[in-house]
Amino acid sequence: MNRCIVIISGGRLGDMDFFRKKMSEAGSDLLIGCDGGARHLAAAGVTPDVLVGDMDSIESSRLADYVRRGVKIIQHPADKDFTDTALALDYALGLKPERIQIWGALGGRIDHALANLFLLVRAKEAGVAACLLDEYCEVFVPVDDAVFENRKGCLVSLLALSPRVEGVTLEGFAYPLEEGTFELSESRGVSNIIAAERARIRFRSGHLLVIRYRQKDFFPEAD
Repeated sequence: MNRCIVIISGGRLGDMDFFRKKMSEAGSDLLIGCDGGARHLAAAGVTPDVLVGDMDSIESSRLADYVRRGVKIIQHPADKDFTDTALALDYALGLKPERIQIWGALGGRIDHALANLFLLVRAKEAGVAACLLDEYCEVFVPVDDAVFENRKGCLVSLLALSPRVEGVTLEGFAYPLEEGTFELSESRGVSNIIAAERARIRFRSGHLLVIRYRQKDFFPEAD
């Protein structure tokens, strides 16, 4: 079984040095490029193990080079129902990994970013821990309790991705909560802060979106 699968989507990747560093730390067993994500991989000097998509965003010369190198190409028709990232996630889930990281899935087009957030629910329902990553934050829908170690001072926001998330308990946060309920239409979970060296999020039911910013007061710029 693959322990960790990394997927590179075609959206904003962000700081390349940070990406390279985190890629080396991930210890991935399989690297999947999503069509347009191949440009990020080329910039990083990395060759994917698998390339998934309709291949409308990759240069023919690069695609041919991947074929020569033995990269597994899974090509879908251009007239398809799902995004390249969704197709890559489904392929990854079929390999039964322990966890999945998705890069290049935040920022840029809001429709793609939202669709990628909902993919986290798909992974959770398959029992696989998945997250979206960039240099600012990690975004995930926990399968079980979420525990943060040595993240004191980091901002964490919580949002419901199902009509209701029930039994939410926050330990080690500036604004603790005991058996609370979040609803899809509210923003009460935005901008909490980790206040202890060990913090935990527990919940009983529903899909809870967790956004943990990496550093204190380090957020995407608003122009």
